[in-house]
Amino acid sequence: MKSVGLYFGSFNPVHFGHLQIARLAKDQMMLDEVWLVVSPQNPFKENTSLAPEEHRLQIARLACAQLDKVSVSDLEFHLAKPSYTIHTLRELTALHPEIAYHIIMGEDNLEVFHKWKEPEAILDLCELIVYPRLHSAPVIPRELEKYTGRIHFLSGELLAISATAIREKIKRGENIDKLVPTPVVDYIKAHNLYA
Repeated sequence: MKSVGLYFGSFNPVHFGHLQIARLAKDQMMLDEVWLVVSPQNPFKENTSLAPEEHRLQIARLACAQLDKVSVSDLEFHLAKPSYTIHTLRELTALHPEIAYHIIMGEDNLEVFHKWKEPEAILDLCELIVYPRLHSAPVIPRELEKYTGRIHFLSGELLAISATAIREKIKRGENIDKLVPTPVVDYIKAHNLYA
């Protein structure tokens, strides 16, 4: 069975930290592919600082263009908003029943995972791949202890890059060349995003 990691996010904008996590997940969990699932609207996030979804999708595609077995999905653009992971997962399972899915998330999301819509249904359909916080040992929350065998932690040093900090740098006119791929820098400048 083919295994695919689903990395959900607003990717506002996508950066080297995201790409490193996608590669680590693919390599350490021996996934066949990783799909960055660009979310038009996250139910837990305010929409005010989001660049238009078409731009975020294009930025993600530019960032992944040279990566092996890492691609971008716009499936959530065609589903009801806000985007709930369980709805997307059911849609993907119906479209591709031959694929075993794994959701890639940060430890901060794991801590609130029990508050997501139908968390147990999600864990029945897929496994979780969690990238831990910097400099702390990963912990499975008490609410998810019965799913311990379906939750896996990545190892390795992660890049401390935040999309919020990148947007702030762009507002201040500072250089972001070391934080995002060159085609993304060019696209952001050409479309005057986050300025």
